[in-house]
Amino acid sequence: MIQANKGSVIAEFHQQALDIRYKELKYFLGVFNRMSGISGLLAGFASSAMMLSVPRWENPWLVVAFLIFTGSAFGMNLLVILIATLCSLWGPGKALRGNDSSHLHETIDILERQQQMAMRFFVMGLFSYFISSIMVTWLFFDSIGAFIATTLLSTFLFLLVRQSLVIRRAFISSQAFTTGYIRGNPVRSTAAFDD
Repeated sequence: MIQANKGSVIAEFHQQALDIRYKELKYFLGVFNRMSGISGLLAGFASSAMMLSVPRWENPWLVVAFLIFTGSAFGMNLLVILIATLCSLWGPGKALRGNDSSHLHETIDILERQQQMAMRFFVMGLFSYFISSIMVTWLFFDSIGAFIATTLLSTFLFLLVRQSLVIRRAFISSQAFTTGYIRGNPVRSTAAFDD
């Protein structure tokens, strides 16, 4: 009877641990879903900016810089979409196909690393899009209008960075994230109780 109770407790413990890891998997899939949606919108804006016909009399270095920042915004947002899509497609399959819980743990580790990489591309793409938007004003407006638009866009970029840092500090601590991964060998741990 004690042996059956011990087996039941251990099985329930591992079931709860896997439930926590499953919630982590769903969390990362939700993050990728949101990032890909916003990146798709920004990539669409960047691609429409690349199709603008730039006047021939403009400074060629300004045009080259505009195309570099617009292309960077488009490319980095496409990278975010690609990372998010592939992780959302293949991540759950890898977690489900394993014989034991190690595949789920490995999948979540991969998703966490890819989410950090996608976030870097997302921030760089957003920054490139802001710089591209500032350059559009210098290509198509007179100096006074371009200066006013640059001031407004720079102000909003500053506020965006400031607010994102405030939100990051509120939600992300300096400590490493705690995961639902249970370390150790559960079979070896239960064998110690048998003696």
